[in-house]
Order: sequence, then C-alpha cells, then structure tokens
Amino acid sequence: MTASIEIRAYVVGFGDCILLRLPDKKQTRHVLVDFGRAPNDAVSLERFPAIARDIAATCNGHLDLVVVTHEHLDHMEGFYREREIFDKMDIDRIWMGLPSHPDYYADYPKAKLQKRLHETVSSFADSATKKGLVLHPAFRSLLINNLSNKDRIDYLRGLGKQPPLYLARGKGAGTAKWSPSIRVRVLAPEKDTSVYYGSSGRTRAFMDTLARQPNAAKARRPSDGFAWDFANVARGDDGSLPGCSASDFHRLRRAIREEGVAAARFLDKAQNNTSLCLLIEAVSKRLLLPGDAELESWEKIRQHSGKDLKPVDFMKVSHHGSHNGTPLDLLDTLLPVKRAGQAKILVSTKRNIYGTKNPVPDTALLTELRRRCSELVTTDGAPGTHVDLTL
Repeated sequence: MTASIEIRAYVVGFGDCILLRLPDKKQTRHVLVDFGRAPNDAVSLERFPAIARDIAATCNGHLDLVVVTHEHLDHMEGFYREREIFDKMDIDRIWMGLPSHPDYYADYPKAKLQKRLHETVSSFADSATKKGLVLHPAFRSLLINNLSNKDRIDYLRGLGKQPPLYLARGKGAGTAKWSPSIRVRVLAPEKDTSVYYGSSGRTRAFMDTLARQPNAAKARRPSDGFAWDFANVARGDDGSLPGCSASDFHRLRRAIREEGVAAARFLDKAQNNTSLCLLIEAVSKRLLLPGDAELESWEKIRQHSGKDLKPVDFMKVSHHGSHNGTPLDLLDTLLPVKRAGQAKILVSTKRNIYGTKNPVPDTALLTELRRRCSELVTTDGAPGTHVDLTL
C-alpha cells in the first residue's frame, strides 16, 4: 500500500505556511514552505507561537527542507518572530529564490529597478512616519510588506546546516536533489527578473524616471520624480511652494500620492513574480506550489516549462486567491474537470486585508476551482492553528 502525502496549512491569516509530509521509501521527509502574515493582520500574530510549536512537534524537531518562496513578510516573518523555536530545530537545507542571493543585483544588473524601488519605498515609508502622514491601513501594509527586511533574510540564510541554495529556472535546479525518490522541478522565477517588469507605456516611463535617479533614496527635487520629500508635500492641508499657486500645489500633491502608490504596487508585483514555483513529485503524486506568482510569471512558465504543465493532484493557489494569481485558461491543463475527483486545492488567505476593489480571494476564481477538485480547503476563517489535506 502506497503511503499518503500529508499537507498541513497553518492559519496565519493573509499569508502562507505549509508543512508537507512526503513519504520517501522507509522514511518521511518534512518540508516547510514559508511562514508569514500580512503586516496589517495583527490578530494572526497571536497564533504564531502555537504554530511554531506545532511545526516542531509534527516533524519531531527536524525539517529536511525549508523553502522561502520570496521576500514578502506574509511569507517569511514567522521564522524570525519565532526564532527561539526555530533555533532549537534541526534544519538541513534552506532553499530561496535566486533574487535573495547577496550578489544578485551585481550579477543581474537589468533587475536593479527592484533594488531602486526598495530604496524609494523605504525612503517614503521612513519619511511618512517622521512627518506623521496618515496612510490607509491597506496601503501601509503594502509598504511594510515590501521593505528590505534584511534582518529576516540574514536570519534565514543562516538557519540551515548547509549553505542556502538559491534557485531559479535553469539555475540551481540540477542540484536541488535531496532524495532519489522525490523529484523537484523549479518552474520559476527566471534568472533575470527584469523580464517581469512589463512593457506598457506607463511602465517604461516609470522605469525611465527611476533610471535617472543615481540614488532614489536621497532624491529630493521634483525633477527627480516621485522619490523626493513625498510626505512633506503630501500631508499638508494647504501648503505652498515658492512660485507655485495653491491649485498647482494641490495637483502636485495628488500626483505625488499617486506615484507613491504606483511605486509600492509596482514593487509588490515585481516581488511576487520572483516567487519560487516548485513542482514536486512524490509517490506518483504531483504537487504545485507557486508562491505568489502573478500572470507575468505564469506566462514565462508557459514559454519555458510548458512540458511540465500537466494535471496535478494538489495545487496551492497562487497569491492567496487573487484575480491576478491564476490564469484561468491554464486550469484546463492543470486541473481538468474530468480529473476533478483526483485533485485537491488549498487557498491560504484571509478576507478584507487589502481592501475591496479587487477582493482577495476572488469569488469567481474560487467558484471555478471548486468545479475542478474533490476538495478545496481554505485557511480563511478556519478555527485553530491548521487545516489538513491528505493525498
């Protein structure tokens, strides 16, 4: 009789934390994929100590592998916050996306836009705090989620017994072998993540603005784009600038606000598309874990890894069930209706964290997914610390 795969999804709120128990001949491998929550979901922090203790107990203090799909807090904050528990665990390996490599931007200079955006958004967040600018909670959470979080990354780099393995499609994947009977394929990200930045006129103009700034974090002149003293202008009730009328000042303030939001959203999308997307095959089952990959990443997966896009037995829905995380036309390939009885789906999410304009999870997407599986499990509103699936 073939042993079962057990999938435990922890109720971290708007975030991911998934523990896999994978049969490997006469032993069981424990793989932890992410551990985090959205910055404006403070209530979920109350569960973190119990979740960390349950992880340690379930794997008997030993993790064969920890996967950090990308550098958003809703995917990695829990490791650092509960480091007292993780420091005591026996962890063999850490896998991270190639963009988390310390030398990444030196090796892939075209991707430096993301680094500039980090500097710009960090500068704005710091300035907004100092100036007392009141931000919408969802936007503030978006900002915090996209800060550099160097302390968390440094902690994760030193967590395993072996040095971290930094993966991308076609790089590192050949060495990502830790069991002869479990196969892992890296479908994304691309090595040079600048391919995800898009080609729209707005994007090109946005990139050109940043490219003209030698140091986005220090830029302070209007001609340098949105990265100047945003909060000083944005928070005033009336305000004035030399040679600037009141009406022009208000238009300027509105434009700066819009560009600040655009910067944060652009960075958020760029970071999502650096997600590790893993296809795991164990005991004749196929598990797809795409992190927060958005449509741009899926398009590259189609182009370069199309042969691997076949029906799966389990899928973790990308980007918490957002409308831009799952290409609907790809579902016929990954989750054909005729195989609905063989597929199970996980949506790790929480409603009303990032506003209602494009609600997450997307109702239409969930309706479609339910047609294509025997069981759809969500952490949204689930009691306790976790929900379980068995394949």
